[in-house]
Order: sequence, then structure tokens, then C-alpha cells
Amino acid sequence: MIINHNPREVTEKDTVLLVYGEVDCRCHIQRQIDAGREEDDVICELISNYFRTIQNNIHPQAKVVIVSIIPPTKQNEYESLHGPITHAFPFVGTDEARSRYTIKMNLLLEQNAKQNEYYFFSPYAHCTNPDGTLCFEMSDTCGHLKDATILLEQFIQFAETNNLIH
Repeated sequence: MIINHNPREVTEKDTVLLVYGEVDCRCHIQRQIDAGREEDDVICELISNYFRTIQNNIHPQAKVVIVSIIPPTKQNEYESLHGPITHAFPFVGTDEARSRYTIKMNLLLEQNAKQNEYYFFSPYAHCTNPDGTLCFEMSDTCGHLKDATILLEQFIQFAETNNLIH
């Protein structure tokens, strides 16, 4: 099931953009590892379930665009503005681990998109640090982009190149 999605509203002429929730990389993967599961098993299961859900809910002739996951925010940069985190959220795991999860998830998202003949859109190179984290000056200081203008411009170019715009 896709929350707030009515499969009858999507036809073979539609283009559907699906953005995987970055909260899985920020919080839930490490929680599963802490519960005794293997990192790669958790990630593979998430991706497998994600694509099965897409296949079960999106019209098979619709154009599907899988959007990569935004890089994680460094915890110390977040805390420098918002104070020390005294609870399990918004971060679970080290910056390095969360960056690794995001990179692995994005690689599998891209591979599975190709295998399923979906499009893969990865717009975050301009705001990713060499260590795989989000450039804090480009963030809203909480884990998202401050200004999505570049992302939108990239998507328009991507959509035009791939004939997704009518």
C-alpha cells in the first residue's frame, strides 16, 4: 500500500515520481541493526518491499521515476543550531553509518529502477559533501534542502530529456 495513493487515479499516460523516505536511512536502519539484523539484509528488504509495493500499486504502463534519497545531515551541524539531541530521533547511528546506508540504498534504488524499466533521478550531487553528507549551508538545518530551485531545474531538464513532459 502507498499512503494517500489511489491506484485508480494513475493511468498508463501518467508519470509518477516516487521519493523514498530519507527517515529510513536516518533512523530505522540503525534501529534494525541494533536489534540484531545485518545491515545489508535490512537494506535489501527495504528495497525489495519498496519495488514490490510500486509494482502492486502503480499502473504497469505509467512512467515511473524513482528519486534518490537526500544525503544525511551531520549530527554535530544539526546540534550546533538546535542544541544537543537528548532522545533517539532525529538521528540513529553515526554520520558515517547513515551516509553509508544512504549510498547503499541509492545504488539499489538505481539498480532496481533499471531492472524494472523505471527512470532514476539523482539530483543531490550539488549538495553532497565528499563524506556523503548534506552540505549544511544548502540545508534547511533540519535535513532537507533550503532551496529546491536547482533540484526543480534539474528535474525539468531530466523530464525533457526523457520525454516525460507532454
